[in-house]
Amino acid sequence: MKNMNVTEKMKVILEPKKAGIKARLFVTREDGITIYDSVQNQTTTSVSALVSGVWQASEALMDLVHPNQDVMEFRLGFDTSSQGIYLFPFSLLGKRYFLGAIYHDCVNPGQLKRQIALIKEEMVRLFQDEAAKPVAVKPKTAVRDGFLFQDISDEEIDRLFSAGI
Repeated sequence: MKNMNVTEKMKVILEPKKAGIKARLFVTREDGITIYDSVQNQTTTSVSALVSGVWQASEALMDLVHPNQDVMEFRLGFDTSSQGIYLFPFSLLGKRYFLGAIYHDCVNPGQLKRQIALIKEEMVRLFQDEAAKPVAVKPKTAVRDGFLFQDISDEEIDRLFSAGI
């Protein structure tokens, strides 16, 4: 997963899990851009934009009650006993994202919410582990004491590179 972008990593993490979860799983950026959606159709973009908006509205309302509360501790649920939406905020590489599930005809919403929470924890852990890995640093080249050519003109460079053509 080293050379993958965030979207590709999310897909690798979430694709195997979607079969075991009876819900639409999605990840969206804070600005409403879709990172992952288990249901790719005409509603994908709308879901991401609406999720971002509803979270920001909820955050603004919480700011009225508890202005210094860390919103990353919250989750958002809008549900009945068998259907609804559930959102978790999380931060990866300094950017905020939302992991969510839209579900219906769910026999055990508590279990679904727990599964979503575990997926969020796994994503955060995998990205933290990757960020913590040592990065290969290219050794710096020694500072030059001099140059091969001094005061070379454009004409001389042209002749140098056009010779033999």
